[in-house]
Amino acid sequence: MEITVAETKEQYEQCLEIRKRVFVEEQNVPMDREIDEHEDFSIHILLKDDTPLGTVRYRPLSKETIKVERMAVLPEARGLKLGRRLMDFVHEHAKHYGYEKSRLGAQKHAASFYEKLGYHVASDEFEDAGIPHVYMERNL
Repeated sequence: MEITVAETKEQYEQCLEIRKRVFVEEQNVPMDREIDEHEDFSIHILLKDDTPLGTVRYRPLSKETIKVERMAVLPEARGLKLGRRLMDFVHEHAKHYGYEKSRLGAQKHAASFYEKLGYHVASDEFEDAGIPHVYMERNL
């Protein structure tokens, strides 16, 4: 199992393929909502075994805060704690670069997953791409 920052076009495209399968095909998020104006300014993370299995990205919101986005694990790899490994990597990577806080918009059904990682709910429920979400935050 390997987790790396996607530094090549091929690695980035593998991240996009995972996101397409999970968000566009599985959750019916429109492709024009999935690929957004933050792509070029985000740090894309790829988790692979023999094949790509998961991805997440983060971007700076301020000098001390990051926003974690697009966390996805392929259906065949769920239940293996890969989401936790991706998030641990993001937290350590961001902390290494001086960030102190993390924020994310969690799908409501996934809020308990993020709570186990130290996040707390920081907003009322809202809808994004037709899916209920809440904002969550934690210190790094």
